[in-house]
Amino acid sequence: MDDKNLRLLGAAEVSDQLGVCRSKAYQIIKELNAEMAARGCRTIPGRVSSQLLEETFFSTRGARHGR
Repeated sequence: MDDKNLRLLGAAEVSDQLGVCRSKAYQIIKELNAEMAARGCRTIPGRVSSQLLEETFFSTRGARHGR
């Protein structure tokens, strides 16, 4: 696997990538972590997989949230 796929992002990085304020970035991370936990995956509070963020917000395949 590529290192990019294994990278965990914090709120500052999510904020920069999505162009949102830091409090919104924390909210997004919390929502994505809840989704991953529902799938049975382990999560780290305040961190989100760069791959999941990419799939959710930038991939046509991951456009399930309508954001």
